[in-house]
Amino acid sequence: MKKILFLTTGGTISCEVTDDGLEPKLKGADLLKAVPELRTLGDITVKDLTLLDSSNLEPSNWSAWARLIGDNYSDYDAFVMTHGTDTMAYTASALSWMLIHLGKPVVLTGSQIPLSLTNSDARSNLELAFSVAASGLPGVFIAFGNKVIKGECAKKIFTRNLNAFESVNEAPVLYFGKEGVKKNLPSRENYGGFRVEEKVEPKVMAITVTPGLEPEIIDYAVMRGYKGLVLECYGAGGVDTKHHNLLPAIRRAVKQGVKIVCVSQCLFDGVDLSLYPMGILAAQAGVKSGGPMTLEAAVTKLMWSLANQPEEEE
Repeated sequence: MKKILFLTTGGTISCEVTDDGLEPKLKGADLLKAVPELRTLGDITVKDLTLLDSSNLEPSNWSAWARLIGDNYSDYDAFVMTHGTDTMAYTASALSWMLIHLGKPVVLTGSQIPLSLTNSDARSNLELAFSVAASGLPGVFIAFGNKVIKGECAKKIFTRNLNAFESVNEAPVLYFGKEGVKKNLPSRENYGGFRVEEKVEPKVMAITVTPGLEPEIIDYAVMRGYKGLVLECYGAGGVDTKHHNLLPAIRRAVKQGVKIVCVSQCLFDGVDLSLYPMGILAAQAGVKSGGPMTLEAAVTKLMWSLANQPEEEE
């Protein structure tokens, strides 16, 4: 039986109804008591990390959790983490960059409805997460609803629907539909040389490009000490190059050493800065393409790369 370290951080799955609304209250032992069949899927050890709404998580949490997984890597076969849905895609992406040559499962899950309520989706999500953990499939994943998704491809697209997450620009690792199970399994090859690079540069700002956006917002970010910017651009990577021309501000920021990455506001297909003049001009000004990455993946990768690979040429 696989040894699984069960990490809990709070979130909706652990919430109970209070006078102030839903608040995280349940710890790992409470979750296992409510879903005792999980014990049949592995030899489970519980470690409670936080009891937070995931909106209150910080980049420092990702670093601490990556270190914890690294410190316990040789003692366990897999790791399952419960997490609030609102920032789960950020955490899954961050862990994907921090856990280098990962040869074991790290599976995040949660729920849209608290486990303490009778109509909760928590039970099925926990069973899915622990099943993936017991399978030995290497990588960071989100197991939620009817999908198992690579951590850096996940995005929350519903606030209430029980299938809250979508896999962006890559098929889910597992998808359970009316036509049966569809698989897009990563290699089980043990790459070896596992290590943790958990440092993070928190001074990264995401800016959504909108009609009429003043270029000075980029200057302001630089003035406030931000080391990286992720521009969430139109379509294939367009920015305003006329009435509110962003290019001079981009050039000033790049000249001061700020790294700028572009992703698309569209959910699918990503950016291609070679397609239209606006994208070509942005690339010439120093903007790097985020390709098919989600906003969450781009933000966390930029935070990680600035701290761990500051001299890297992208």
